[in-house]
Amino acid sequence: MMALMSHRTLPQRQSVSIRWIIRMRWLAVLGQAFAAILAWTIFDISIPWIPVSAVFLITVLSNLVFLRQPQSVLRGWSLRLDVILLTVLIYYTGGPHNPFTSFYLLHIALAAMTLSSRSLWCLVIGCIASYGLIFLHHRPVMLGSIEISSGCESYSWHLQGMLIAFIVTASFIAAFVSRMHRILLEQDAALEAARIRAEKNARFAALATLSAGVAHELGSPLATISLASSELLKQMPQTMDADLCADVELIHQQARRCRVILDQLNERNTFGIGDPCVVLSATMLASSVEKKLSSDIASRLRYGTHDEVTWQLPHDATVQALLILVQNAAQADGRGGIIEVRIRQQNEGCLIEVIDSGPDPGEEILSRAGDPFFTTKAPGEGMGLGLFLVNCLAQRLRGEFGMHRSRDGRTHARLLLLGPSNDEPL
Repeated sequence: MMALMSHRTLPQRQSVSIRWIIRMRWLAVLGQAFAAILAWTIFDISIPWIPVSAVFLITVLSNLVFLRQPQSVLRGWSLRLDVILLTVLIYYTGGPHNPFTSFYLLHIALAAMTLSSRSLWCLVIGCIASYGLIFLHHRPVMLGSIEISSGCESYSWHLQGMLIAFIVTASFIAAFVSRMHRILLEQDAALEAARIRAEKNARFAALATLSAGVAHELGSPLATISLASSELLKQMPQTMDADLCADVELIHQQARRCRVILDQLNERNTFGIGDPCVVLSATMLASSVEKKLSSDIASRLRYGTHDEVTWQLPHDATVQALLILVQNAAQADGRGGIIEVRIRQQNEGCLIEVIDSGPDPGEEILSRAGDPFFTTKAPGEGMGLGLFLVNCLAQRLRGEFGMHRSRDGRTHARLLLLGPSNDEPL
C-alpha cells in the first residue's frame, strides 16, 4: 500500500475507498484459489485450471497496476475488470449453478459508493448482461467424468427465478446505496461548511473582543490629546505662525475624529452588531461614501450604471465596506488612475464591484484577500483587517467576497450582500 499512500492529493474518503477495493481484490484472489483447490481435492470436481489460473493471474497483475495508478480505481476500471473476470470464472465453473454469482451484487454496491450515476448504471447493465450470458451459455461442472446437472423442471424454474431476482436486487441496491452515499456526502459537506462558518465566527468574535479592548485603551490618550490641543489653540496668540496654528488645528480635528470612530467601534463591536437594516439604493451608498472620502480619492471615482432598486442592508456596515474597497483600490493604484464603482442587483442581492488599474497583485495575494492580518502594506500602514471585515460582513449577510484580475489588466474587488437570514439577527 506504500505506493497508494504516496498519493497525497487524493481526498481522505477516496483514499479509504481505494484501499478497501484493492484489499478486497487480494482477498478475492485468495478466496477463489482456496475454493478451487478445496473443490478439486475434497469433492473431486474437475477444475479447468488454465482459464481459472489466467483469471487469478490477471487479478494479481491488475492489482499491482492499480496500486501505482489509484485514480484508475476511482474511474471504475477495477470494478469493470472484476465483472469481466468474475463472468469468465463462473462461465467455466457451472454458470448459474455456481452459488458465487451473488458476487455481482458486491461489485454493484461498491460501484454505488465510488462511481458516478452514469458509470454505476452502465456497470449494473453490464452485470445483468453477464449474468444473462452465463445463464444461457456456460461450462457445466464435472465431477470426475460425470456432468453435474439437474433435469428437474422445478430446479430450472428456480434458476430462472434467481435471474429475475438478481435483476431486481441489482437495480434496488444500485438505487438505494447510491442515494444513501449521496446523502452522506451532502451531510459531510454541510458539516464542513458549518465547521468553516464556526471558525470564521470565532475569529470574528476574537477580533470584536480585541477591537473593544483597543477602543477602551485608546479612549483616554485620545481624549488627552484632544483636550491638550484645544487648550493650546485657546492660548496661542494671534501673532503666532499661521502654519503652526493650522497644524495644531489639524491635530485637534483628527483626535476628535479618532474619538468618534472609536465610539462607533465600541457601540457596534466592529461590524453589523447594533446596525439595523434599512432601505438602501446605489445612489444612497455612493453619496454616503463620497462624504467620507478625501477630495483627491473622490475625484477619481467613476460610477457604472446603477440599477433603480433598493435593498435591506445595514447602512453603516455597508458604507464602511464600500469605503474600505475604494481606499484599497486607491492605494493599489498609486498613479492616480480611475476607480470604477459598480452597484447593481444580482440574485436578489446587492453586488458591489470596485475596479482599479493598479499593478497585478498576483494570484496568491488575490486568493488570500480577506484573511485576517494579511497585508502587503509597509509596517505601520495597515494591520490587514480592512478586507477581513469586508469578508465578515459578506458572510454575515449570506453573500461572498473575492478579488480577481480581469483580462484587460484591472483588479476587481467583488462584494455580494444578500441580507440577513430570517432566523439570524444581524
